[in-house]
Amino acid sequence: MPRQYLSKAREKASKLKAEFKKQTVIAILAALAFLIALSWRDFISDSVNKIVESLGVSGNLYLFKLFSALIVTFLAVLGILIISRFKTEENQ
Repeated sequence: MPRQYLSKAREKASKLKAEFKKQTVIAILAALAFLIALSWRDFISDSVNKIVESLGVSGNLYLFKLFSALIVTFLAVLGILIISRFKTEENQ
């Protein structure tokens, strides 16, 4: 009977270790993705600002930032949709 408990404990410890490794890898990948996003942030922001300025929407700073945020959000959602489509095709 004690061997059964020991065997179950080892099995649960093994599952816990595997899950810990999996979650650690996910956390590290998320951190690296965040660093990549931060490095692109300035470039994207400056590009959108140039587009907005060329459209002549520079009167009110609040509206300027709102328009800029809307453009960045649209591009980000578009990117997410494209990447999600690749992931979906990979699973099929």
